[in-house]
Amino acid sequence: MNSTGVEDVTSTDEVNRLIGLGLDKVTAMAVAAGKLNETFEVARAQERRDVERWCKDMNNIPTDLEAVWDTEPSRIYLAFDGDNPEDHPTTDFTLIEADVSEVDGMLTYISSRDRGPWDEPFKAKSCGIVYRWVKGLGVTPPVLTQYKQQIHIVGGVHRFHLAKHYGTTRMPFLVRRAELATVMGLLRTATTIDS
Repeated sequence: MNSTGVEDVTSTDEVNRLIGLGLDKVTAMAVAAGKLNETFEVARAQERRDVERWCKDMNNIPTDLEAVWDTEPSRIYLAFDGDNPEDHPTTDFTLIEADVSEVDGMLTYISSRDRGPWDEPFKAKSCGIVYRWVKGLGVTPPVLTQYKQQIHIVGGVHRFHLAKHYGTTRMPFLVRRAELATVMGLLRTATTIDS
């Protein structure tokens, strides 16, 4: 409805058009409002459908795979499982690299795992990530913070543990600039990889 109490037909038509392209209602509304990029979101929706088909028919879980990372600053928000870009300004973050074994040894309980990435509770998430890696497509690195002198993964727990499962020894992580010194102080193997 607009300010006069009359339904805004253009907005409704636009949302319906976007839903017809495969977007869910919430995403369609965000695209119509200019908060998300239409081309990118339509491609993501198609990819989700492709992943669902690929995972449904997937009988052989890959045993050897290399993690691929997408460090493009404009896609940092994807580290948080698809929040809106405006929720996570790129200027708030910096990219570091650290040894997986050190990060793993410093993890809070909630960020750690006692089961593998292909166990039932994690299989769907793992499948989506592996689909991208098999296709040579990157995923946004996990986001680290510190909590009580430990490392906590704020976004990307599945990505971290899946990369570890496939033998990644060193990988990129995102850290809020305001927390960089604290996180770097906890991880002796960490180095910054951007300014």
